[in-house]
Amino acid sequence: MTDTTAQDAHEDRRPTPRREGAGSRLTCLGPSAAPAFEAVTSAAVVAVTDDGTLLLADLARGVDLPGGHVQRGDGSPEQTARRETWEEVRAELADLLLVEVVESDYFGPDDLTYMLIYAARVLSLQPWTGGHESAGRVLLPPADFLARYQGTHPDLMRHLVTTALAALAAS
Repeated sequence: MTDTTAQDAHEDRRPTPRREGAGSRLTCLGPSAAPAFEAVTSAAVVAVTDDGTLLLADLARGVDLPGGHVQRGDGSPEQTARRETWEEVRAELADLLLVEVVESDYFGPDDLTYMLIYAARVLSLQPWTGGHESAGRVLLPPADFLARYQGTHPDLMRHLVTTALAALAAS
């Protein structure tokens, strides 16, 4: 593999440039929705430790779920979720359980894309080595995370965390 090819594998498959003042509609479709992988732009994980705390990434925008964009080298949304979790919090996860498919009209109503949200138990935390993905990892009880969450969709985040915790409890 050439350096260019290796670098291309680490680029977002479909970049989502920031747009000032432009919102997008997000619709929860439930875990039974099955979008084509080509339409999936990102994946994230509600990662839960044995004591019930959430494993979170310390990002520039605030504490958030580990996750991110599908890259050209990713072969599945699950691979994206595991890669992003490793890059952002240096954790290994047990089986991923799909808990929500979020449809977005970011690119317009005729070009819908999808974010897949998984739940997983944390198998192990590896030594933090730093990196460009996050400033580190944070462990918080779910209620504390939801109180601190600074994203633009707090109700959606509450839904995702609550759904993931219930799915893990049932599995």
